[in-house]
Amino acid sequence: MLENHRTRLNSALAKLDGALERLARAALTLAPWPILYGMSIAVTAWVFTHPSRHAQLDTNKLTEVERRWMVGGAAAAIVGVALAYFLVMLARRARTRSWDFMGTVGRLNRALIPLLALPFVAALKLPNIEKDSPKSTIFFVALAALATGAGAYAWGRRARLSPWLDDASELDGAPSRGGRAARWLPPLALLAMWTGYTLFFSRLAITNHHALHTRTPDLGYYDNIFYQTIHGRPLGCSWLKAGYHGSAHFDPILILLSPLYLIYPRAEFLLILQSAWLGAGVVPVYLLARDKLAHRGKALLLAAVWAIYPALHGANMYEFHSLALISPLVVWLLYFYETGRDRLYWVTLAVLLLCREDVSLLMCFIGLYAIFDRRPGKTRLGWVTIATSLVYFVIVKLFFMTSSGIIMSGKDAYSFAYYYEELMPNRSGLGGMLVSLLTNPVFALKVLLEEPKIIFLLQLFVPLCFLPFLAKPGRWMLAYGLLFCLLASRDAVFSIHFQYSSILFPIAFVLTPIALKRIEGSGPAAYYGLDGRRLSRALLAAMVVAAALMSWKFGGLVENASFRGGFSRVARKLTPDQEATYAWVRKQVEAIPKDAIVGATSKMGPHVSNRKQAYFYPGERAATVQYVLLDEGELKGKDLERHNAAVKRGELEELSRLKKLALFKRVKPPSKAQPPAPAASEPPTGDPPPELRKPDRKGGGAPPAPSNTAEQDEDPPPGP
Repeated sequence: MLENHRTRLNSALAKLDGALERLARAALTLAPWPILYGMSIAVTAWVFTHPSRHAQLDTNKLTEVERRWMVGGAAAAIVGVALAYFLVMLARRARTRSWDFMGTVGRLNRALIPLLALPFVAALKLPNIEKDSPKSTIFFVALAALATGAGAYAWGRRARLSPWLDDASELDGAPSRGGRAARWLPPLALLAMWTGYTLFFSRLAITNHHALHTRTPDLGYYDNIFYQTIHGRPLGCSWLKAGYHGSAHFDPILILLSPLYLIYPRAEFLLILQSAWLGAGVVPVYLLARDKLAHRGKALLLAAVWAIYPALHGANMYEFHSLALISPLVVWLLYFYETGRDRLYWVTLAVLLLCREDVSLLMCFIGLYAIFDRRPGKTRLGWVTIATSLVYFVIVKLFFMTSSGIIMSGKDAYSFAYYYEELMPNRSGLGGMLVSLLTNPVFALKVLLEEPKIIFLLQLFVPLCFLPFLAKPGRWMLAYGLLFCLLASRDAVFSIHFQYSSILFPIAFVLTPIALKRIEGSGPAAYYGLDGRRLSRALLAAMVVAAALMSWKFGGLVENASFRGGFSRVARKLTPDQEATYAWVRKQVEAIPKDAIVGATSKMGPHVSNRKQAYFYPGERAATVQYVLLDEGELKGKDLERHNAAVKRGELEELSRLKKLALFKRVKPPSKAQPPAPAASEPPTGDPPPELRKPDRKGGGAPPAPSNTAEQDEDPPPGP
């Protein structure tokens, strides 16, 4: 009898143990999620409804009253989430006559995971966080994207992204599910993206130019190149050594584009041309993604990511550069490669080689990808690409440029050795770099992994969720750009605010749909027991969120504390004073005879560069100039003394003045006793100005320009 009671008691206790274990497990695995969701909603709502208190929230110095209100708001949100859970279970009970408490709560917990992204989005509202702490900013963006992707994966096997845009049936020969709308929506959407991008950045670039934030290097250089080219001197440039752009770069694509300059022969045309050219990249990105993913909706999302990509905006807004023009062309080249259109591939390769001489080195790595590709016929295409590119590079260096050296040298050329001075001690050139890499690899690794360079990589690849590194063997194509940027000593080379990232991000965009296709198949997803198609959709959702948030904090579409066009902050709207200043500048430029020889300081150069003879003032040609348009704030030390002495001797007559801006006319030749001054922005040896020889690594990227642009240090010679 006692034994029976003991057995029953043990059985009851065992059941109680099991029930308590299940309850504890449920409490730990299910209950925290509604609480976290309620807290996320409450914190985000408070941040967006109290914009004036962000700084206090950042330092945890809110008043006690505010803290109590926040606690009350969090409690109310948690209760609201719990009520929502109950209503869902009630609806399920009415539909299935079963509560299924555990299953319903579990599914809701997984589906609502994107709510956890809200606090991190709210954190990005903290003032100047993108400038003061780019690492924290990128970390919050990554967490928000991760939460979104996890939620998208949990939404289930049946969830689909715009199924009426799916191309699968069309590829099988069946009619498309979306009918006419499915056929016309993508082209219209692409046209809207391209047009919107072009209009926005054309206006922004022109406004920035009219605010006098552009310089002779490089907008003035390229404006003069276009002018000289349409007037019979291909690639001529009076600003540069030898009067020829081949002293720095060889980019005959400018000759092909120069007839367009006749439409509006001023620097503003180049800014519009560059914006339209880069915005056109949405088309090949869409076509390649559609080919790889067989889905118009996904392809449109990738095209949209291109349009909002921060590094594209930075390259667009830094003056004008032939290197930036390669961005959409690289995507077109690889689209033709992936779709087997060999003739168009070779035509595009020829156009790319015309963009700049060193693009041929990048093409060698694309050829290497083709060699590693196992599809029929690709190996031959790869080694022919490499051979063609190298032959072109050698011919250009020997016959069309003023220096045959890879990094340039000589009195008629600009040397780029200082870009890599840490790995080229004693100006030892490429040989010195190779010696450094072979004999001191730890130092080379230290140079590669400096904090600003890590931030640069994160800014490039977080918007793409690092997917390009999953696309093998295509990721070999990234090697050249990574080495080019990460081995550099000059901050501009590893900053998204300059044109140099153009050798990296177009390839990254090509590799992204390739990686997504690999994930959909029996790739990494299967190894970890995940559903490939669901994971692909989740990564795409995470990528869209990451790209949007990174664009918000680092791109040019929305004003933020981080975005720059090169060295300077971008002027988004002219102040009344800037409008008056630009009106004065235009009036003076129009007063100068078109055939006159003009000297200008760097800031004034892009406004007088559309003429045959325009030179730096003061400089080697200072004695020959007939008019001088300058900003006296740009003259330093002996240059200012020489200028003031020339005015005092009566050699220069002041025609007009607005504060430090002035127009002078030469009324008598300079004194023979006065030696000519060296070019202000053109060091005779090809070396950089002194202030650029020791790069400033603080904060990553190039140092920001002072708020008073008139006091900005002189600009560097043309970049590599």
